[in-house]
Amino acid sequence: MSHLPGTKIIPQAFMLEVSTSGERLPLDRDELILGSGPDCDLCLNEPTAAPCHARFVRRNNSFEVQTLDSEAGLWIAGKPISQQLLRHGDRITLSPQLSLTFLVVAPLQSPEQILPLNFGDRNAFTLGRDAHNDMVIDHLTVSAFHARIDRQDNGWTITDLDSSNGTFINGEKIIGQRPLHVGDTIQIGPHRLDFNPDGTLLFANEAGNLSLNALHLVKTIPRGFPLLQRSRVRLLNNISLSIQPREFVAIVGSSGAGKSTLLDALSGFRPAEEGEVLVNQHDLYTNFNAYRTAIGYVPQDDIIHQELTVTQALDYAARLRLPADTTVQERRQRVNDVLIDLELTHRRHVLVKNLSGGQRKRVSIGVELLTKPSLFFLDEATSGLDPGTEFQMMNLLRKLANQGRTILLITHATKNVMMCDQVVFLAKGGRVAFFGPPAEALDYFEVEDFDQIYLKVEQGAQEWQERYSQSPQYQKYILERQRDLPVDLPGKQHPRPVQPPAATQSKGVPAWRQFLILTQRNLTILFQDRVSLALMLALAPLLGVLDFVMWKRDLFDPQRGDAGQSFTMAFVSVLIAVIVGSLATMRELVKEAEIYRRERMVGLKIFPYIFSKVGLAIVLALYQAAIFLLTKLLSVQITTSLWTIAALYLTLLLSTLGGMIMGLLVSAFSPSQNVAPLLTILVLVPQITFAGAIIPLNTFGGAGQLISSLTITRWAFGAMVTLTEVGQDVAQDPCWQLSEPTRKALTEAQKQSCQCLGPQIFSRCNFPGIKREYVPAVDQPEPPRPQAPGDPPALPDNPFDSDYRDQVEAYSDRAKTYDRAMRTWQDQFTDWKEKRGTAIATAEALIKRFHDTQGNNFAVPVPLYWGIMAGIMTVMLAALLLIQKWKDIL
Repeated sequence: MSHLPGTKIIPQAFMLEVSTSGERLPLDRDELILGSGPDCDLCLNEPTAAPCHARFVRRNNSFEVQTLDSEAGLWIAGKPISQQLLRHGDRITLSPQLSLTFLVVAPLQSPEQILPLNFGDRNAFTLGRDAHNDMVIDHLTVSAFHARIDRQDNGWTITDLDSSNGTFINGEKIIGQRPLHVGDTIQIGPHRLDFNPDGTLLFANEAGNLSLNALHLVKTIPRGFPLLQRSRVRLLNNISLSIQPREFVAIVGSSGAGKSTLLDALSGFRPAEEGEVLVNQHDLYTNFNAYRTAIGYVPQDDIIHQELTVTQALDYAARLRLPADTTVQERRQRVNDVLIDLELTHRRHVLVKNLSGGQRKRVSIGVELLTKPSLFFLDEATSGLDPGTEFQMMNLLRKLANQGRTILLITHATKNVMMCDQVVFLAKGGRVAFFGPPAEALDYFEVEDFDQIYLKVEQGAQEWQERYSQSPQYQKYILERQRDLPVDLPGKQHPRPVQPPAATQSKGVPAWRQFLILTQRNLTILFQDRVSLALMLALAPLLGVLDFVMWKRDLFDPQRGDAGQSFTMAFVSVLIAVIVGSLATMRELVKEAEIYRRERMVGLKIFPYIFSKVGLAIVLALYQAAIFLLTKLLSVQITTSLWTIAALYLTLLLSTLGGMIMGLLVSAFSPSQNVAPLLTILVLVPQITFAGAIIPLNTFGGAGQLISSLTITRWAFGAMVTLTEVGQDVAQDPCWQLSEPTRKALTEAQKQSCQCLGPQIFSRCNFPGIKREYVPAVDQPEPPRPQAPGDPPALPDNPFDSDYRDQVEAYSDRAKTYDRAMRTWQDQFTDWKEKRGTAIATAEALIKRFHDTQGNNFAVPVPLYWGIMAGIMTVMLAALLLIQKWKDIL
C-alpha cells in the first residue's frame, strides 16, 4: 500500500504565539530555553518573564514544556504545571499579562514526489481516504474509495468510484471510466498526480500550498437603464495581483471602489469578464470544480442559523459538505478540531444568537474550515466589531494563515493591517493604487497612519494606478512573482457563466441525503426557537376560537340559519387558511439567502433545499388544517358524514399549503426580509377580491376571470360551499336550471314538481334561513267562498200574492247575508293570498339572490377543484425553483 502524504503524515512545524505582540517563535530544535535572558534560545522582551522561564523538549510528534523557575511558574488551563506534553491550541500562561499559544503548523510542501503504481498480480489500483486503498489520500474532501486505476492490455484507465467531490483529469470532471494518457494530471481533493510514461505518479500535495495570481482583470456593468446600454462602467480596471501560499492579504479602499467585486472575481464566485485568475498556475475559472473544495468563502452576513447551537451549526454544515461516506466519528472529530482552532470549545453548546458578534463571525469561519480549504476569502469579517474583538479576529486569521491557508480579507478597519503580509489599496473605478507589505504602504503614500491613505486615493484614481505600475513595489510584488507563469494574456475574454461554476457541477452529497439533512436541520431550528414554535402552534387555535364568536351554531339551519353568513363563513375559513399559510413562510427563504448562496457553491442542490421547506410546510399545514376544521365542527352544526369531514379537511389543508407555497414564492422573490410582508400583501389582495365571494364571478371581465382562475381561494371557496351543502337542493332542482323568464312564467301547478319553487319551498328545500319566511297561510287552503243566495223567486200570476212577497223578502235577506259573507271572504282571501304569496316570493327571492351570485358554487366537482388547486401549487413550485435557479447567476 502506498501512502500519499496527507494531513496526518506531513512533518509538522511547531510555533509559540506571544499574546502581547502576536509574534511567532519557531520551535525548530529538539530542545530550547525560553526566557527574558539574553542567552535564551527563545528570548522574550517581557518584564514579567523570568530570565530562564521554561524549557521546550521535543517528544515524538509534539513538545513538552518544563518549568525552570519555580517562583515564576507556568499555568495551562488555569492549573499550575511543572511539565506537560503540549497539544495544538494549548495556552501557556507565564504571568497575568503574558501567555503563549502552542501551534502545530503544516509547513509549506512544494517538493513533488514520485510514487510507483504497485499493481503486483492485480490489475486494479484504488485511491481514497480509507486505509484499505492501495494509495491512501488522507483528506476529508476525498471519498473513502474515490477512484480506481486499471491496467488494460492497451494502456491504463481511471474510473471515478461515485465520489462525492469528483475526480478531475486535466481540470475536467470524469464520469465513469476514462483512458489515462501520459502527461495527464489527476486531481483528487487537494492532491495532484501527474501520470508519467513509466507508470509512476508524480505527486504534489497542494493542501496549504495554493498561490493566487490575477492577470489583467476587467469587470464592467451597463451604465444607466438596461435597455439603453450605450456605455459601460468599469468595476475592475486591469487588475493584476500575485499572492503567495499562506499569505494574509487585506483588501481596503473607500466604498464603491470594487472590493467585493474583486473578491468575487478572485474566488471565482462571479468571474471577471476579461483576464485570468490562476491557482498554482491553473486557470481557476475553467478548473473551478477541481478547486471548489479548496476554497472557503465567508460573506459579510453570517452563514449560520441563529437558532442552532455552535456544535449543531457546524455539524449540519459538515454533513452537507463532507463526503457522504464520512463516518460520524470523523465528522465529530473535525467539528471538534475546528472549535479548538477557533477557541470556541467553551461555547460549543450555546445558541448562535446568544454569541457575541465576534464569536458569531468565528462560527461562520468555522463552517468554511470544515473542509480544510487552502484559499480563504472573507468579506468584511471585522465589520461592526469593537477594537478588542477586531484585534482577536485579525489575530485568528493570522494564525489560520500560518497553519496553511492563503487568506484574502476585505476590511475597512486598518488598525490591525500590520498583521497582514500584503495589503491591496483600491481606488475608485476598481484601480489598484498599491499592493505590497503594509509597512511599505505607509512610506509609499508618505503618511503615518493607514486612515490617511483613504484621503489620498480618493482623488486622482487613475494617477495612483499609473504611479503604482511604475513603482518598485509593482516590479517586486507582481512582475517578479509572475515572471515564471506559463501565460500572460491581457484582455483574454471569459464570458460570465450562466450560473456559479460550483453550484451544481459536482455530485456531492446525494439529493435524498441532502433532503433528510435539511429537513432535520429545519425541524431542529423550529423546535429550538421555542417562542416562534409556541406562536406558530397557538395561532390556529387562537384564530379557531373566533369561530365561536362570529358564527351561530345553527348557521345552516333552514329555520334559524343565515344564508349570507353561511357563504361568509366558507370564504373566511379558506381565506384565513391561505393568509396564515403565507405569513408563516414569507421570510423562510429570504432570511437565509446568504446561507443558501454559500451552500449552493459547495454542492447544495435546489430540489432538496426547496422540498425540505415544503416538507416542513406540509407538516404545519396538516396541523393547522386539523385545528381549523375542529373548531368549525364544534362551533357550527355541519353535516358530519365521514366523507364530508374528510373532504372539508382536505380543502382546508390544500388552502393552507397553497398559502405556504405562495409565501415561499414571495420569500424567494423578495430582495430582503423587510420587503417580504409588502409583497405578501400584494399577492393576498387578489386572493380576497377575485375569489368570487365578495364580488360575484359573473361580474368579472376576461382579465378578472383569468386572475380569479389563478387564485387558491376561488377553488377552495367553491369546494367549501358545495361540501357544506348550503345550496345542494337548489342545485338539484331542475326548475332553477331554467332561464329566469321561463322560471317566472311557470304556473303554480307547474311548480308542484319543483323542489325549491312554489309553496313546497318550505317543506322540501333545505336552504339556510328559508323557513324564517314561512307563514301558516302557505299550507292553509283557500278560504271557502260563500254560497250564493240562488235565483230570485219567479214572478207569479198574481203579483200581490202574499206568498210571493214572503219569498221576495226571504231572498232579499239571503242576498244581504251573502253580500256580507262575500265581503268577509274577500278580506280573508286577500289576506291569505297576500301572506302566502309574499312568503313564497320572499323565500324564492332569497334563493334567487344567492343563486345569481353563488349558484356556480352550489354543486361543483370538488375533486376537480382539488386538482386545480394542486395544479396552481405545482405551477408556484415550478416558479419557485426557477427563481432560486435564477439567483445562481445574479
